[in-house]
Amino acid sequence: MNADAHHKLQRSLETSIRLAHQLEESLLKETRAVEARQPDTLQDVVTGKQTLLHELETETRNQQGLVEAAGEAFSPEGVARLFSKMDDGVVLNDLWQALRQSIERCDTLNQGNARLIDRDRQRVELSMQILRGEETGPAATYDPYGRARPGNRGGRQITQA
Repeated sequence: MNADAHHKLQRSLETSIRLAHQLEESLLKETRAVEARQPDTLQDVVTGKQTLLHELETETRNQQGLVEAAGEAFSPEGVARLFSKMDDGVVLNDLWQALRQSIERCDTLNQGNARLIDRDRQRVELSMQILRGEETGPAATYDPYGRARPGNRGGRQITQA
C-alpha cells in the first residue's frame, strides 16, 4: 500500500470512528426518547441516525476499496494481514480495533432499543385488546390446590364495565 492510500485509509478510519461515536450518542438519545415516550424527539433522532448510518456506510465502502486495492479481502482476517505487512500498521490496526469496538457498542444499544420498542408495542397491543374486550390469553390464576387454571375473563368492553 503506497503512502497516499495509507493516508486515505487512516483518514477514513478516523472519520468512521467519529461517526460511530456520534451514532452511539444518537442511540442513547433514542433510548431516552423511547423511555420518555416522546415520538417527535424519537423521529428527529431516527432521522439523524439514518444520516449517520449512510455516512458510515460510505466510509466503509471507501475502506473496502482501499483494502481490496492493496490485494486483501475486506474481512477481519484480510485487514489484519494487510496491517501486519505494513511498517506502521500498528496505528491503523489500533484505529480499526477502536472502530470495531464502537460498532459493537452501537449494535448492543440498537438491540436494547429494539427490545424497548417491542415491549412498548406489546403493552399497547395488550391494552387495545383489553379495551376491545378481547380475550388476552390465559390468566395466571390458581385453584385452592395450587393447580393452574385459565382465568375467566368476561368479554365485556371497558365501556360496559
